[in-house]
Amino acid sequence: MAQVEYTSVILRFGELGIKSSQTRRRMTNLLIRHIESALRENNVSYEKVHSVYGRIYIETDKAMEAAQVAAKVFGIVSTSPVVETSAEMDAILNVGEQLARAHFKKGLTFAAGARRIGEHTFSSQDVRGSLGERILEGIPELELKVDLSNPEQSIYAEVRDEKAHLFTQTIKGVGGMPTGSQGKVVCTISTGLDSPIAAYKVMKRGCIPVFLHLDNTPYADEHCSEIAVKQANLLAKYIHGFEVKLYIIPHAPDIEEAQKHAPEKMTCLFCKRNMLRIAREIAIMEDADAIVTGEIIGEQASQTIANLRVIEQAVTDFPILRPLAGEDKVDIEHLAQEIGTYEFAKEGASCCTLNPKYPSVRADPEQVASFEEPMDLGILKEELKNARIMILRKGK
Repeated sequence: MAQVEYTSVILRFGELGIKSSQTRRRMTNLLIRHIESALRENNVSYEKVHSVYGRIYIETDKAMEAAQVAAKVFGIVSTSPVVETSAEMDAILNVGEQLARAHFKKGLTFAAGARRIGEHTFSSQDVRGSLGERILEGIPELELKVDLSNPEQSIYAEVRDEKAHLFTQTIKGVGGMPTGSQGKVVCTISTGLDSPIAAYKVMKRGCIPVFLHLDNTPYADEHCSEIAVKQANLLAKYIHGFEVKLYIIPHAPDIEEAQKHAPEKMTCLFCKRNMLRIAREIAIMEDADAIVTGEIIGEQASQTIANLRVIEQAVTDFPILRPLAGEDKVDIEHLAQEIGTYEFAKEGASCCTLNPKYPSVRADPEQVASFEEPMDLGILKEELKNARIMILRKGK
């Protein structure tokens, strides 16, 4: 029996399927453009990317590579390299046996699954039963056993109208919503674990990031900005079809100004208030809709609920999004390991030597305002003029 070759890829999306027909159509078209862009960027040749209700298909002779690339496009829940055949039972069983012969391992349990849409002379259960029987009888040398509850390997047939697609592998996708289905957001990014994951979470919901890193030199390790660039570059690889920028802003002058007029215990509060002010200016320049930070409730003194309130009062005309507010650190570490930012955060550069020994944990808003009144906030505009802007991804 001849070896079968994968002929295409099935892509599955999640919550797009429950949107209105107009929204689903718009987002599916957006998703297809991102998939095509990702394939081109990774030099994976393809003939066509198209959708049929509930599914997207990539026609390609590089199905495995295409499935792996597409799995990293926001909006895709899972992918499978497939063999396409006709929706005739004999054709389905022949291809199924060939796939099992090529990919099933000897002595393991297996299950056959099927999903059918359209008018056929058989049911989904008929396909499942016949396919499992054909594999058991056609490949006795593999000594397979059926386990429908917890199989060690599986084969699946999707039958839709006049075509059937069979596969044995499902690659987990990143999920979320297509990039560009929401607007731009300014994402503050440091060298640690939290802010890159906060950015990733809003990117996953369809936002286009504009990254902002505050350079604390000379009160920081010289490698801090390098680590931040690595973090931003890695995240930018998830964006297709849109320009992605990184602003690196010198931050020491405004911190020094705060130290002249406020007690040491409030240094971090004024640092973060100015961070939001800078982010606001960039949001205006970039036509962004929100500011994203990596704060977690209670993780540090500046991240108590009371202090977050004081910090947020510095900017009142843009929403401040904190995707990690209620997360546990362990969960953040797991996601950082999964997407690759953990390795950069592990480098452990010290990015601020000005942290007070006994920081304020519940600052009074009126007191903060009185300390800030004599500060020269015009320094922030000078810092913005000295920004270093990097283009991490080009647009269309």
